[in-house]
Amino acid sequence: MIFRRLIKNKEKAKRFAHIIAGLTILIHSYSHYEIGHKTYLIFLIAAIIFLTVAILHPIIEKKAPWIDGVFFIIEGILSFIVAFEFFHEGKKSIPFIYLAVGCLQFFLAVRFSKKGINQHKLKN
Repeated sequence: MIFRRLIKNKEKAKRFAHIIAGLTILIHSYSHYEIGHKTYLIFLIAAIIFLTVAILHPIIEKKAPWIDGVFFIIEGILSFIVAFEFFHEGKKSIPFIYLAVGCLQFFLAVRFSKKGINQHKLKN
């Protein structure tokens, strides 16, 4: 039910995707902090950036309609990094979920960047 409403409003769906990615990376950052890995700072900064993009999404998208594609690529790369780390730790199933999410984010990056470039060309 909630997903059906999000799909109807594409702006909210994009914002929701960035919020989920930001929260996921934030949780991963916290788990690295607890373990003592130094990379938690990189994930923390990325999570803050994703959440900021989600909050300011309508303003940013008006200025740069291609921004969704860029951030979905960055989110996809981070999902693949998290999957690699989980594989390295010996986890069995959760890395495959991150691999699937990373692939979905790359698909969305291509889809939204093409739309953003076309919108940008129409405005100029």
